[in-house]
Amino acid sequence: MFRFSRQIRMLGSFMTSEIKLPWDTRPVTVAVVGDLILDEYLDGVVNRISPEAPVPVHLVRSSSVTAGGAANVARNIQLAGGCALMIGVCGADVPGNQLKDILISDGIDVSGILIDRDRPTIKKTRITANHQQLVRIDWEEVKAISPAMQDTLYKHLEAQKWDVLVLSDYGKGGVPKEFMQRLIALGRARKVPVVIDPKGKDYAMYAGATLITPNRKEACEALGWENTVTWPAKEMANALSTTYAIDNILVTLGPEGMIGLNSLTGEVHQLPAKARDVFDVSGAGDTVVSIMALALGSKASLFDAMVLANAAAGRVVEKWGTQPIYREELLEALVDKDRNVGFLSTRSKIRELTQLKQTIGKIGKRKKKVVFTNGCFDLLHAGHISYLEEARAKGDLLIIGVNSDASLRRLKGATRPIVSLVERMRLLASLAAVDYVLSFDDDTPANLIKELMPDVLAKGADYEIHQIVGADTVMDAGGKVERIPFVPGLSTSDIVKRIQANQGVIID
Repeated sequence: MFRFSRQIRMLGSFMTSEIKLPWDTRPVTVAVVGDLILDEYLDGVVNRISPEAPVPVHLVRSSSVTAGGAANVARNIQLAGGCALMIGVCGADVPGNQLKDILISDGIDVSGILIDRDRPTIKKTRITANHQQLVRIDWEEVKAISPAMQDTLYKHLEAQKWDVLVLSDYGKGGVPKEFMQRLIALGRARKVPVVIDPKGKDYAMYAGATLITPNRKEACEALGWENTVTWPAKEMANALSTTYAIDNILVTLGPEGMIGLNSLTGEVHQLPAKARDVFDVSGAGDTVVSIMALALGSKASLFDAMVLANAAAGRVVEKWGTQPIYREELLEALVDKDRNVGFLSTRSKIRELTQLKQTIGKIGKRKKKVVFTNGCFDLLHAGHISYLEEARAKGDLLIIGVNSDASLRRLKGATRPIVSLVERMRLLASLAAVDYVLSFDDDTPANLIKELMPDVLAKGADYEIHQIVGADTVMDAGGKVERIPFVPGLSTSDIVKRIQANQGVIID
């Protein structure tokens, strides 16, 4: 399995040329089937009211067109370093020609685009002023492509070689239900990932897919849940998993980031958003599905794919309009320490208290929400990883206070620690979810919490609020206390007992 985070090296300062993306060493060809859309922007100014009616007069200063929908997915894949095959339908019109010209200029294979003279190319015209949308005009005829068109597209796809299949469903009829199932079956027969950007409420049509990537609103609609309620992300992902036969669920949560669930293993990962300044979210979902497809096609893990997609989406929403992610932009996002993507040197994450206090600033004056948790972390295991990732999702920075060897010995007994403090801190610092690590020698982290004064104090759900050291301190300062469930059956003590049992050691 490819572990992307191990490819990052730090030699004093970051150089993007030192980084290799998963698909750099394992080239990936992605077939994209779906609804092709042309996005048009008419940007100008509004400085008077029309004498004809009480409406503003928009004076156009510039106009531009770009690829949207499945075509934008193909651009993201191609420009991020993959190879895209575009398969779909457009009209015999000027927008269709413009769309193909854009794709061809990027080196994308458009031999799979068919011309349907009975329908126009889908076009979305956005009227904007000062980079703010005033109104959107849609040009489209929503109907399923004909069975003959489906057969032709299928035969073209079947004749090509590809490593991943992306189905970009914008609900415009380019991938009707029967065709969708036929394409998924082809992907499964080839044993390649089938990644779907879904639409509508009938997710049964996506059964058999490797991954779907709905946003929060789409997930609520598919589950029949009220969208105005802020449902727990993990509950939402689990519900999608149990309701529909899909291997992996990735729900994008806007400013809250994203959550991924592998329904086969129960593995759950949640990442916070990585945008510095959100300028325009148009096309961000296309970027996520594209990078997820490239990463999974490179045999990356679900978590590594999410980290890459999250970094890419964070960069794209800083742009105006529908725009793709370029390979160099993704590399820059991954090494940009200010964005805190999580690929800092492990040594740079280990701090002294005085230094760390200067770094995070004072509560109430910070630009980032600080989460603190503590523990021994002797024999790091999957339960710790799940816990820390969920803690990290509660804010923008995660700080871990680690019991010193002497503190741990007083707490656990003379046979502990198994792993020394230096090694425990280095292991924790290597985790993408962890931003800073420091140690404490007291029996509890009470003094450390008073000094750092985090915005959020995280602790296991097996503790009640009144049992959590430092809870009063944090809440009195206006902060929050979050109780996070542990993964059942996973603990250092359990691991130690299993090792001892295998060695025939008597356990008291």
